[in-house]
Amino acid sequence: MKNFKFNLSMRNHFFVDRVLSLFFALTTGLMAVSFVNAKAVVSEDAVYSLQQDRNTVCKGRVVDLKGEPLIGVTVQVKNANETVAGTVTDIDGNFTINVSASSSLLFSYIGYKPQVIKAKNQMMVTLEEDSQNLEEVIVVGYGQQKKSDLSSSISVVDVNQVKAGSVLPNVANALEGTTPGVSVTTSSGAPGAGVNIRIRGISSFSDSEPLVIIDGAPGNLNDVNSGDIESLQVLKDAASAAIYGSRAANGVIIVTTKKGKAGKVNVEFNTSLTMQMPGKKMDIANAEEYAILNNAARQAAGKPIYDCLSDPASLGKGTDFQDEFYAAAPLINTYLSISGGNDNSTYRLSGSFIDQQGIAVTSKYQKFVLSYAGQQKKGAFTFGENIGFTKFKKNSVPDWLIQGLLVAQPIIPLYDSENECGFGGVPSEIANQGTNVYGMAKLVDNHNINANLNFDVYAQVNFLKDFNYKINVGYKNWWGHSYSYTPSYYMSTNVQKERATLSETRSETAHLIVENTLMYKKVVAGHSFDALLGYTFERDKSRNLGGSAEGFPNNWIKVIDASTKYGINATGGAGEWDMISVLARFLYNYKSKYYLTANVRRDGSSRFAKNNRWGTFPSFSVAWRVSSESFFESIRSVVNDLKIRASYGVLGNQPGGNYAYIATGGYATNLGYLFGNGSDFIRGASINGYTDTNIQWERTKSTNIGFDANLLDCISLTANYFYNKTDKLLMGVPIAPSIGGGSPITNTGKMRNKGFEFNASYHSSSSHDFQYNISANLSTVSNKVLKMGTTGETLYGDKLNSSNQSITGAREDYPIGSFFLKHSLGIFQSQEEIDNYKDEEGKLIQPNATPGDIKYLDANKDGVINGSDAIFSGSPFPDFSYGLNFSGSYKDFDFTIFLQGTYGNKMFDANTHRLHNSTTDFNLSKDLLNAWTPENTNTNIPRLILTDPNHNTDPSTRFLSDASYLRVKTLQVGYTFPTGLIKKIGLNSLRVYLSANNLFTITGYDGYDPSYTSSGLLNAGLDQSIYPLAKNVTCGFTLRF
Repeated sequence: MKNFKFNLSMRNHFFVDRVLSLFFALTTGLMAVSFVNAKAVVSEDAVYSLQQDRNTVCKGRVVDLKGEPLIGVTVQVKNANETVAGTVTDIDGNFTINVSASSSLLFSYIGYKPQVIKAKNQMMVTLEEDSQNLEEVIVVGYGQQKKSDLSSSISVVDVNQVKAGSVLPNVANALEGTTPGVSVTTSSGAPGAGVNIRIRGISSFSDSEPLVIIDGAPGNLNDVNSGDIESLQVLKDAASAAIYGSRAANGVIIVTTKKGKAGKVNVEFNTSLTMQMPGKKMDIANAEEYAILNNAARQAAGKPIYDCLSDPASLGKGTDFQDEFYAAAPLINTYLSISGGNDNSTYRLSGSFIDQQGIAVTSKYQKFVLSYAGQQKKGAFTFGENIGFTKFKKNSVPDWLIQGLLVAQPIIPLYDSENECGFGGVPSEIANQGTNVYGMAKLVDNHNINANLNFDVYAQVNFLKDFNYKINVGYKNWWGHSYSYTPSYYMSTNVQKERATLSETRSETAHLIVENTLMYKKVVAGHSFDALLGYTFERDKSRNLGGSAEGFPNNWIKVIDASTKYGINATGGAGEWDMISVLARFLYNYKSKYYLTANVRRDGSSRFAKNNRWGTFPSFSVAWRVSSESFFESIRSVVNDLKIRASYGVLGNQPGGNYAYIATGGYATNLGYLFGNGSDFIRGASINGYTDTNIQWERTKSTNIGFDANLLDCISLTANYFYNKTDKLLMGVPIAPSIGGGSPITNTGKMRNKGFEFNASYHSSSSHDFQYNISANLSTVSNKVLKMGTTGETLYGDKLNSSNQSITGAREDYPIGSFFLKHSLGIFQSQEEIDNYKDEEGKLIQPNATPGDIKYLDANKDGVINGSDAIFSGSPFPDFSYGLNFSGSYKDFDFTIFLQGTYGNKMFDANTHRLHNSTTDFNLSKDLLNAWTPENTNTNIPRLILTDPNHNTDPSTRFLSDASYLRVKTLQVGYTFPTGLIKKIGLNSLRVYLSANNLFTITGYDGYDPSYTSSGLLNAGLDQSIYPLAKNVTCGFTLRF
């Protein structure tokens, strides 16, 4: 066989070389191939044809600063014009390579600074760890670890990606799609709205939110500014999270904020202006179309039409409440930080202010955050403090106004000077009168003011060389004030309020945590030991007071004491819980090859009765760095690092209430007993609910297996498979209504979550002007309820606003929050079809149907269509979720594009369901202009009729949609001015940027937003007239001096 040659010419020769090496590494034993300058020669005898003169044999050893050998270090020959392939160090850190006399060698290793050294016959090379590589050393529970040494499932979030996407005030919004296995959804696009974070699914009926740790103490992501974040990790399996015990049942998010550094004073200032623009509009009828549809529905039912709707053409378009209610709005975000210090003391002070006007009329949000971090060192002692203050004020639009917006009749005039309030209403002859939602939003005053103070101090001392003791004390205080005032008004005969109402509540919560830890670290002859012992105490106290009243002398005096004494009411409450914990951890590794981690935590909580107060939560994990074995040496230049991991552990969860095991009573003016002949009513107390005094900890058994790999010094891969099973779920058990008191909480349920996570990233060579990074992630979560309180029981979610029915719930063998609906089989086109639709006994299944009505599936085959035919129809959880991020730079320009989405999740469009309900006089969808008639049979919209004898408007699968989507979440372009230019004006750096968030979404879903998740664990897939998500365009700049 003759030799043949092929040439590849690419700018990145090194990458081509490694890709080809990876391919041929799979053919080990069949042929041997080497690549130089991206030119390969392959012959029948697999002869190398080297095109460089290699006449010097260079040998050496590579170690770290402790003298430990480094395995798998890439050693490359670096000539004047290019860098070519070389070799890698073996298990003892040794290498041998042929070089020319004038060559230098490039040593590179993940997590260490690269070095270029003149080639010698004998070399000893020491590599220094790269302290700037935040992914190498990461924060874990009560400590730090090298990422390369992890044996558990921990994801490191790209902080730069979070900053690029954190236009909205809550940092959590920017986490969506960035990390596999982490779901971040919103239940509202309103200013200051919170988010729902789920790590590896829902594992409890009570609380499924993860624990957030900020600088070692429990916190809230809403209290952190993105500019203050140094690193962010997500602990996903029991091996990583069990050290936090019962608080970590739903995973842990660890945030570490920036600290001051020794040296000159550093100042950073950032300001941005964001324009928020309404996204999608629902296609609803205008005034003329509304009249046509209302008239058709009433005439089909034999009802007279309204006089005010008798001439549809004269009504024109009327009022478009979507245009009046939603408009573009600004958001201003300003941030300032000052830091500095010396070798013994450092400090960092930062502050930010956000002023956000909502896209909905009268809605707005303001947030002020001030934080300080200091640290002092004196010999073996270190002291530090983290102080934070957050205050926000939110003016909100009531949910019922958002829900009434779509069905408000377009014949309502926006203003009417004849009415007391100055806003228009529906003509009095119309039975179902909608609200002038624009006017009502202007009248109602709903606002909340909240503030919290965080104060954390710590002290630690190193002693006996290998020991470290640390005490951390954290105190947090939250204050809240909510206020709602609705004045008296008149809009129409059915939309009026005779007496103004006012309600106010004030609340305060204080949280104290004290943590003591003792750590021991030792390395002996390649054996690394790391041990931790800890004791923690936690106490939480809360108190609230509320009052309400009706009737005020005018609409300007808005205090409860000014009430004319109608409906005065006062409420109040208090709560307290404590928890004591002891914990231990042991880490071991041998030459960074074999790893073992064991954790145990024992929690005692006041939320349980004395006999069940304590719970023990152990975990362990093991890992094997396969790439460190000698048999791996032949492909180590291609697969630089490969580690296999496995873990198992148990996590616990507490009940949601402080006193779930104690029966509670109530006392009110309407509670009492009759004595004597029944005429004497004596006030007293009654039992509010029964309890199970023997409730215990929920327990989640978590198993995880995975691997981490690095290929070609530029590709990183991570994969995990997990299986989590929760038993002893706390849930209500139905009791006979005659007993009263509601359902007692007991340990009776079981639930399972399993799934797969994958993450891949590639970073280009840093030797070119154009540099880029690509990362992609994909995850699946399969949820199933294994056991309910009683066999066959269904725990239903909230009722629909559009029909007062529940269509979601939890049932054995189905995912939590599944849809249970009647199945639509299309539209009856003729009487013959109706007559042929019979049960086994020959009876008509839908005797009230006429052509144009919906045909329903008789699921239970009883010959009757009713609620019993509502069967499993889909899950709100996607088959898989994904994210794709591309970031890069060219000289002084940088750019980021981030896409994320889901596939396979279902959503019930309650908005469309309500807009298709022709049994009321409210507004309707424009789609109903295409309703079935004898002349228009090619449609999926049933006939219009006011009385709806066939129940066409019942919730069914015709309103259940595929909510899969792909969204351009973030698109950002920035420019950093040349250093030489900005130094002249006294700046260290200046960057300007333009970004867009939620730019556009590709989806087949017809509702407002396919990513919306309703509040409540059982309602995830209900889309019920939410405050819509806005599109954002931001311009800003960051300067440092």
